[in-house]
Amino acid sequence: MNNGVTAALAPLPPGYAEVLDRVVCDLAADARIVALWLSGSLGRGVADAGSDLDLIVTVADAAKVDLGAASDSTWAFLEPVISYEMPGLPGSFALTTPTGLRVDVVLEAASDIAGTPYHHRVPVFDRRPERTALPTVDRAPDAPDTGRMEAVALEFARQLAIFPDAVVARRDWLLGQEAVHNYRAFLYQLYVESNQPLPPMGVKQWSAKLTGPQRDRLASLPVPAADEESVIDAMQQVQRVIRTEGRQIVEAAGADWPEDAVRAGLARWQARGLDAGYAG
Repeated sequence: MNNGVTAALAPLPPGYAEVLDRVVCDLAADARIVALWLSGSLGRGVADAGSDLDLIVTVADAAKVDLGAASDSTWAFLEPVISYEMPGLPGSFALTTPTGLRVDVVLEAASDIAGTPYHHRVPVFDRRPERTALPTVDRAPDAPDTGRMEAVALEFARQLAIFPDAVVARRDWLLGQEAVHNYRAFLYQLYVESNQPLPPMGVKQWSAKLTGPQRDRLASLPVPAADEESVIDAMQQVQRVIRTEGRQIVEAAGADWPEDAVRAGLARWQARGLDAGYAG
């Protein structure tokens, strides 16, 4: 194993290096496989103990159809307890080993490399006779995506109108828990977008995308129990934060806040006798 691979794997828990060794031994014996790469957080050099073993397997063009149609038996040597094919990526699998280690494998043809979206990768082995260079890494966005912010704000307003009738009138406090979770997710999404540009990082790098005050704000919001008082209190608090701080974030980025839609949602709150903390 070369030094670059060893360094990339170093942050992962014990056992992943041994899994990679088994992968290399098996794949190197197959002449159809021309290269193996580390990708994901490993390829970007930002892996930590929560990262997966993300792999890209490059195959000769003529072999991609056959290997793409192969079942997960291709990976039987890892004895996975979980194995499912990634949607839209024939021959690509998400695997979990008997010791709970996670291995994600993406299959590509050698000719795919010129247009690959997987720009960050570390070669484990590469025996392509002609080595097409990887494309230039895309730049991070220079500013928040105002369209995305507006979509989040509009969905918040839509769900604001749903809560009084679907949760409170039906007294469905389990649904209420999920509604509060959704609202916290809306606030999180607005925070993350407002912090752009961010360095490339995976979806599980949750808190790393936030500032300290943003993390504190989300941590301070209550997570409700499945009862009336808890759900309504938690929803009152999170929707107020979105309508004040969230609105400021949206408008500061130059995006439009859907005030008319928010007012319509608040009308349903008032009709059900709920205090939304609205003075407008």
